[in-house]
Amino acid sequence: QVLATDMSKHMNLLADLKTMVETKKVTSLGVLLLDNYSDRIQVLQNMVHCADLSNPTKPLELYRQWTDRIMVEFFHQGDREREKGMEISPMCDKHTASVEKSQVGFIDFIAHPLWETWADLVHPDAQEILDTLEDNREWYQSMIPRSPSPPP
Repeated sequence: QVLATDMSKHMNLLADLKTMVETKKVTSLGVLLLDNYSDRIQVLQNMVHCADLSNPTKPLELYRQWTDRIMVEFFHQGDREREKGMEISPMCDKHTASVEKSQVGFIDFIAHPLWETWADLVHPDAQEILDTLEDNREWYQSMIPRSPSPPP
């Protein structure tokens, strides 16, 4: 469902996922039991949402390429907002934005809470993904003390 990629729905999707984790049912073999239609739809929506927010879970070089692409889009948006005399959206001002800080913030407040909850739901199947996400966060964090990166 395309709405599962709408960031305005992120907090609701995450809250529903957390509830599902708290009340999850598993078979005697440890397989997640989705015994009704709404649970199955909810899992599928969150699966799509996780896929949409999966760039920070990729190997670092691939993640950095996607970060460069999104920052080009953000900075282009900021340039257009500046040209029109509008207030520049967060992370869209190429003169003040820190790519490194924005990625640490994105991971801390958006990606990690989602992926951590997903990993709890499908434990242990997403642990490696969560580990990569945490390693990538640490890499971006380690880059913050250096001078800000030039726009991509």
